[in-house]
Amino acid sequence: MNSSFLTGLHIGLSLFACLLFIKMIIQFGLPNHPGRFISYLVCLSVCTYFVGRTLTDLNFYSPLAWIKWRSFPLIAGSLCLLLQSIMLIGSFSLIQQKIVSRIPLMASIIGFAFFSEFADALATLFIMTGGIFLIVSVKKARHQKRLYLKMMLMFLIYLGLSWLPFFGTRIVGEIFLCFTVFYIFLFEHSFGIAALIDDLKHNLEGDIG
Repeated sequence: MNSSFLTGLHIGLSLFACLLFIKMIIQFGLPNHPGRFISYLVCLSVCTYFVGRTLTDLNFYSPLAWIKWRSFPLIAGSLCLLLQSIMLIGSFSLIQQKIVSRIPLMASIIGFAFFSEFADALATLFIMTGGIFLIVSVKKARHQKRLYLKMMLMFLIYLGLSWLPFFGTRIVGEIFLCFTVFYIFLFEHSFGIAALIDDLKHNLEGDIG
């Protein structure tokens, strides 16, 4: 975390994530649809993670405290991605979506209290499980499936390079992390569009009824 390049990269990712999150809120409106709520929660988790990481890089936040508190965005965001992948291959009613959309928040609280040291492993497990579900699923939601798998590939490359004991590979890995964030927001944007279509469908059904 002492590299000025990595600090600058994290600042850039923080600004990028925050701007895209604000753009999504302006574009799709209030999170009154469960699909939109989950998308916003993923985007908020990404923003929180990189803002916290940046503040830690700049010594505004304790590294020890950050190691514990980062479990909130890691667990909530990755579990939302897993739930979204399940929603793509299954059929959920609006009520069922409302119920499952609250699970990531409760899981993040439990993870913070008891499993904060395993946050990275849990986040990786959730993301990989979502990808496996989509790989073995039938040919459905192809565009969203491609976005998720591209995101997962960038994330795996980032992890692989981060584990190598060389500073240069870590820097390259952080660049792949940028691509990971880019595909996450594209994936969430597709869910925002789907939620708008679902809202329109319900409004039309209400007008006809």
